[in-house]
Amino acid sequence: MDHRGEDPIDRELEAMAGSAALAREVKDALGRMRGGAAGPELAEMAEDLLAGRVRLRDLATTSVYAGPLMTGVERYRQWEAELTPEQRETFGAQIRARFGADLSDHRHDPIHRPTGLWPDD
Repeated sequence: MDHRGEDPIDRELEAMAGSAALAREVKDALGRMRGGAAGPELAEMAEDLLAGRVRLRDLATTSVYAGPLMTGVERYRQWEAELTPEQRETFGAQIRARFGADLSDHRHDPIHRPTGLWPDD
């Protein structure tokens, strides 16, 4: 496969996400974060990731980003916990339609099991 024209993070995202479409979505989200959508600390992290100065797997061992990342994960978990069963089903259907992923299958869910981030993965 020809990887010319890719950013440093492209192959890492696709390997972690297991899908080119999901990898593009994550990269788009990182672009929004880089623009400040999630605050200055995560903007810096996104910039470092997109520029190839830090790898995804390194985030698990980088104390600089641990606090902001855990805050973001906790906010997501709180949002998810507050969904009604109907909202959860609608959200799941949208994810399955867009990415072919099932939210109840946590094997590839970076929130419930961050595959590829830990040194032993």
